[in-house]
Amino acid sequence: MRRLFVAHYAAIWRLLRRLGVPSAQLDDAAQEVFWVAARKFADIREGSEHSFLYGVAIRVASQEHRRRRHAPQTTTVDALAVHCDLAPSPEAQLELRQARALLDVVLDQMPIDLRTVFVLCELEELEVQEAASIEGIPIGTASSRLRRAREEFSAITKRVRANFALRRSLRW
Repeated sequence: MRRLFVAHYAAIWRLLRRLGVPSAQLDDAAQEVFWVAARKFADIREGSEHSFLYGVAIRVASQEHRRRRHAPQTTTVDALAVHCDLAPSPEAQLELRQARALLDVVLDQMPIDLRTVFVLCELEELEVQEAASIEGIPIGTASSRLRRAREEFSAITKRVRANFALRRSLRW
């Protein structure tokens, strides 16, 4: 039996794999083939061991297919990803709404000339040259306004956050 196993194991394993036995089940299926061969060892004719083992391997692979077909269906992580809701969670949506509201409050406090250049360059991601062209102002003026707008935005944001933190602490 040991000689039979050593001589044919690799071929039986490859055959089972090629017949569609899942890789997680290959070793068990190959063991099943040789278990059957061990029980029927006396019935195997000399010289037909290879054919006998192949026949058993085909039946074991067939049984494995039937077992998988009737087993509860499992799925992979990749298959689950198709069914995942990729929309932001309610918490993330709330944070986005709050961030937009904060942005609106800060922008509303900025002078319109600074606000316009800031929005074009920082939020719409245009180049200073494009913002200057849209506004009909020199590039140097647009650059100066953008620098001042960034400073103004930072200062207003600090004040708004401080007010927010103060109101929050008073509630607790």
